Amino acid sequence: MTRLPLLTALAATILAGSAARAADFDLQTTPSRPSADFSGVGLGVDAGVGLGTTGGVNASGMVGGAHVGYNFQANQLVGGAETDVLTSGVKSGSLSTTSFQQNFLSSTRAKAGWAFGGLLAYGTLGWAYSTSKFTDASGTSNKSIKGSAYGAGAEFAVTRNTFLRAEYLRYDFGAQTYVTSLTSRAMSTNTNMLRVGASVHF
Repeated sequence: MTRLPLLTALAATILAGSAARAADFDLQTTPSRPSADFSGVGLGVDAGVGLGTTGGVNASGMVGGAHVGYNFQANQLVGGAETDVLTSGVKSGSLSTTSFQQNFLSSTRAKAGWAFGGLLAYGTLGWAYSTSKFTDASGTSNKSIKGSAYGAGAEFAVTRNTFLRAEYLRYDFGAQTYVTSLTSRAMSTNTNMLRVGASVHF
């Protein structure tokens, strides 16, 4: 009768030790499959969709472009900075006799994240820039607008230095006044961007 508790305790100890060794083995990186390196200069391309509002009216369209950045990595901690340049098809369509369009989007942001083996999860925050165009029956008003950009994303290592990623960014530009021959109109603009990309680190 006294052997059953002893055997149960022994079995639990053996199972716990086996599970711990298995977990350690799963987390190890074998020589034939080196761990991802998120550090260095990164160059890549992006494509996605922008969804937002301007003057209280929905605006949407496709975006595409490229990015360049630099990361440092200390164990699992990854930090750095990135600049992107995107052509934009985000537009409002017709607002009665007026329309609004963003032709160009760019941001320069700081990044910080945590690497889980070949997966990097990160947040990002910085400055945003866009060229915009407001049109009514009397003409067009072009304006460069500035604001903030922030969001989050994840990168997955395909090889040690080649990555795929998915990212959400929000661009907030605040209120801008567009003036044409017949109109002076203040409009607040924001854009939510969902995009995917690929990059190589050197």
